[in-house]
Amino acid sequence: MADKKTVKEAKTVSKLPLDEQLKAKREELLIAQQGLGSTLQNPHRIKAIKKEIARILTQINATEGDK
Repeated sequence: MADKKTVKEAKTVSKLPLDEQLKAKREELLIAQQGLGSTLQNPHRIKAIKKEIARILTQINATEGDK
């Protein structure tokens, strides 16, 4: 059930400016890392979120480099 929610959030996040996308993904990563206690809920999802953050940062750096 949580995966469907994150997919919907990802679609709406992609319409936001890059800075706001980055902020949303970092919050999502924080929530995913907290999990329940000391166990990770879904380590594959955490890895995917980190990759998405890296892609957003790459886009931000590319646009700043063009200026």
